[in-house]
Parts: sequence; structure tokens; C-alpha cells
Amino acid sequence: MPEKILTLENGMRAQLLEDFIDRNEIPDIERSDIWIINNDNACKVKDFLITAIRHPDPKVFLKPVFLQKELKKVYKESNNCNLKNLSDGYIQKINIQNKIPYIRFILNFIKKLDNTSIHEEDVLKRTLLYYYSRNKDIEHYESSGSLSGYCYPRIEAHYTNITDAYVKGRDLLHHAFEHDLLRREYVDTSHICKKCNSGFLNYREECPKCKEHNLQVRVLIHHFRCAYVGTEPRFQKGDKLICPKCSMELKNIGVDYDKPGKVFYCLNEICKNEFQKPLVGVHCINCKTEQAPSELNLEKIYNYKLTLKAINEILN
Repeated sequence: MPEKILTLENGMRAQLLEDFIDRNEIPDIERSDIWIINNDNACKVKDFLITAIRHPDPKVFLKPVFLQKELKKVYKESNNCNLKNLSDGYIQKINIQNKIPYIRFILNFIKKLDNTSIHEEDVLKRTLLYYYSRNKDIEHYESSGSLSGYCYPRIEAHYTNITDAYVKGRDLLHHAFEHDLLRREYVDTSHICKKCNSGFLNYREECPKCKEHNLQVRVLIHHFRCAYVGTEPRFQKGDKLICPKCSMELKNIGVDYDKPGKVFYCLNEICKNEFQKPLVGVHCINCKTEQAPSELNLEKIYNYKLTLKAINEILN
């Protein structure tokens, strides 16, 4: 099929990638200045962007790539694709007028790297080159498709599975920080599974006696006249409240009785324990590990900026 290359009013050549994305094929990089994605299949678009990000040639992995704003709604329906964060963002149709200085800087920087090839495994160098060329910080994003719920999409795109993306991505950022290539700014604190680092956890109340979590909340009733206190089921006789101690009917709350609090009742047939303060257990959705809140790993979330040392290494 003929290549869809447009020469825009500003003289830039833009290539529409619909067919290349269907084939997950990198076009001839010399044929255009920028790529515009006009394919409505979010999964295929993501696969193409990841292929480009992992490519050894800076002319490919640094290439300005834009999404068409007309497809934004379609992409949003595909959860966890992070297309905006894997590209240079959205443009209206093929209007790049307000992006010209941004694009010119990228293209000039790419020229300085002419005939440079960077191994796919050198993720740190590729990361520094990319964020310098975009004059952007390395920012975290919340995502239900990531292991911990927080991700760095461009960095994690270099890894094939979700665990490597988390572990190796965080190691890379920590290494760069320790070697003064990045400085960081605290953003948030996250509690994650002690075994697999997942942030998708279910916190649930548990019986302190048998550790079961099938509990029922029962209201306490305090009978003023005889001072008896018990759970509501002990007072219920049909549709009436009858004191199990003195057999008097309780009719009016605030006059005959009040409800001073509640207790938990364990529905485990063997246990049937009543208690006021349940334990809190944590169940990991990802690896099924049971743990106490105090056993969770604590992770600090940061955004990162390139240091002068990093910029000097890039330019020299």
C-alpha cells in the first residue's frame, strides 16, 4: 500500500501510521519528520509504541509520535494502555502548529546522535536521552494495570512482564538517583505486598480468636431498668424487644433503653466469638498471601528530574 506522507504548511513531513500499526512494522525513518497515529485499535497502537521504544536506533525511539485527538475517547475505553504516556500526546487532526518548537528541538537533538546505536538493555541511557529530548520530568502515574498501582510507563515499556517492569524499573531509578543522574521529589507513600510488591490488597476485619473474616456487626442494647447489656438478637422475641434478664418489654429508645455501641460476632460455627475490636488482615489479590498491615512493604513514590551531571553526559 502507498505510504501516507503529508507535507504540512510548516514544511514538516508527517507520516500516518495506520497500516504500519496493523503490521507492527517500523516505517522508513528517513521518509518523515514525525509520525501520527491514526489507528483506532488501542492494543495494536500500544504494541507499536513499545516496539518503537525498544528499538536500538535513536532515530526511532526518539521519533516524535503523536496521537490524534479524535481517537482519544476510543483509546480511553481500553483500560491500562497508557498511550498518551508512551507517545508525545494528542494533536487535533494533523495540526502541529503549537508543537513546532518542541518538534524542532527533538529533531535537532536526534541529528547530533547520528549513527548512534543503543542496546535495548541500556534502558538508563535510553531513558535519559528521551527525557532530555522532551525537556520533561520522569513522572509517576496511577494505573490499575501496573503491579503496585503506580508506574513509570515509558521506563516500564522496556520490560516484558509486570514484575520485571516494577522491580527493574524501580532499580533503574534508584541507581540513577544514587549516581547523581536524577534528583527526586516525594509524591506519595504506598503499602504493598511483602511477597510480590502488589498494591492491590484487600483489608478485612478478622476474628481475634479463629482468624476467620466472616463477621457480623451486632448492636448492643442497654436496658435502663435492670442495667443488662447484650446484643440485639438476645432481646428479639418475634417483633418485640424483651429483656433476657428481667423479661420486661422494651418499647421506647431513650426511655426504656439505649444503644451504646456495637460488637462483632464471628459466624464460624465452631467459634461464634463476640468481641469489640477485630484484628485487621490483608489479603493480596495478586499472589494470595495473607499478612498483617505491619508486615506490608512501604514504598515511597517519587517524580524525577535530570541533573546537570546527566545532561553533561548526554551532551558530551
